[in-house]
Formats: sequence, structure tokens, C-alpha cells
Amino acid sequence: MSFIITATDFSEVAENAVNYACRLAIEQNAQVIIIHSFIIPVMFSDIPMPGSLITDAQNDAEDQMNQLVANMKQAYPALAINGKVIYGDTVDSIEEYTGENTSPLLIVVGNIGPSETATWPDSNLMTIFKKMEYPVLAIPPHCSYKPVQKICFAFDNKHKGTDTALRQLKELATLFKSELHVLTIKTANPKDTTGSGIDEDVKKQLAELNPGFHFVSDAENTDLAIQHFNETNNIDWLVLLPRKHSFFEGLFHKSHTKAIAHHSAIPILALHEII
Repeated sequence: MSFIITATDFSEVAENAVNYACRLAIEQNAQVIIIHSFIIPVMFSDIPMPGSLITDAQNDAEDQMNQLVANMKQAYPALAINGKVIYGDTVDSIEEYTGENTSPLLIVVGNIGPSETATWPDSNLMTIFKKMEYPVLAIPPHCSYKPVQKICFAFDNKHKGTDTALRQLKELATLFKSELHVLTIKTANPKDTTGSGIDEDVKKQLAELNPGFHFVSDAENTDLAIQHFNETNNIDWLVLLPRKHSFFEGLFHKSHTKAIAHHSAIPILALHEII
């Protein structure tokens, strides 16, 4: 049976993502693995850190996890749900679990909004987006699951390194029976080398899905252009491709990343560059 991993810090934002993952798993006949990671901050002192601190922290986390799993099983009695508490940071914990199991269908995490103050999703979301080799879905606060009818892939028009991401995109769009739209935006900045049309190789790779291709030229603001397209076309998921040295030059860089992530009212799916 396929499975979906969802990470939690037991906050409301994370619990909303867990619920979203459960609803999605029911539709896909998958099981849900809830992962909580924890670390003990290192303090530089002449006094050694009591070994009981880690044990106490783990016991506390286990208690919270057991309660969360029990609540989810009560809400979704037909769904297979398991919890896992792992010492380490979020990315390492997910990698540890996936390294011992088959590939997950998705990794689902919470995504704080502009008025939220939770620190776990904010400090880890961008790292998870960039480092995980599996598709990562970030769920905004108060976003409830609904069938994924329309997906927008915001594409930087660079074919290099996209083969794995495009394969994952095709698999997910087919699995969800979703309508795919490929959006490429060229800004008015003279340094923008996006080109004047969508890459032909990418068109060929996605042709079997019969997607809609959309090219916006001379946009003043990439983030706002993506948001406007999604709102106008009733998009359910926004797909992004974080790159090490590209992707709209700033979309995944400092404040621009948080701007698009934190102001998105729809889930953001991050696929990955493989070179």
C-alpha cells in the first residue's frame, strides 16, 4: 500500500496539514505516517546535560503523538494511521524514515500564513522544499482538502534538471485526474533570460496530459502574476521547482520565497531538480 508522510510539531497549523493528508490518503487508498522530530538544544556549560532530558522529551513527544494518532483514527476510522517520534531535525527525521521504507506518495507539511507566529513550519519549510527528493506538499492554515481538479506548474522555462520533476508531475496529475496548466512568466527585467516561448522539450514530455500552456510576458512582479493566474483559473495546487541557482531568480530566495509561500491560499507542491 502506498503511504503519505506528514510532519507535525503538534501545532494547529501542523494538525491542519495532518487532517489534509488523511483526507488525501482516503481518496488514494493510502496509509498515513505522522512523524514528529525533536532535538535538545546544546548548551555550552561546565555542567553536563542530564541524560534524562532526552528521555523526558521523547516520552512527552510520544504521549502527544499517541493522542494525535488516536484523534485521527477516531476521525478517520477506515484509514491506516501510524505515528513515529524521531530524534533529530525535521529533514533528517523524514530522510531516516524514507531510507528504511519505500518511496512515499507525498510528504505533507504545514505552511504558516502571513499573520501566523508558529516557528516550526517557517524555519523548516524552505529546507524541506529544497532538500527532499520526494514531492513535498505545503498546506496553508485553514485550507481544507478538496479534489485536485486543476494544477498549475509555474515553470522557469529551463529544461535542464527537470526530467525527474516532470515525471513526478505526470504521475501525480494522472493519479488525481487533474487538469494541468503550465505557466511561464517573463519579467520586464532585461536580465530575465526566460525566452519568448515555452521550452519545446518540456511540451513534448507533458504532451500526453494535454496541458494548457500559458506564457506571460513583461510581468512586473512574478509572485503577483502567479497569484493572479491561480485566482483567475481556480487552481487547486501550485507546483514549483526549487533550483539551486535559478527559478525566477528570487522566487526561492530570502523574502521572495516566504512571500509566495505565506500568501498562497492553495497548497504548494515542490518538485525537485536532479542534475
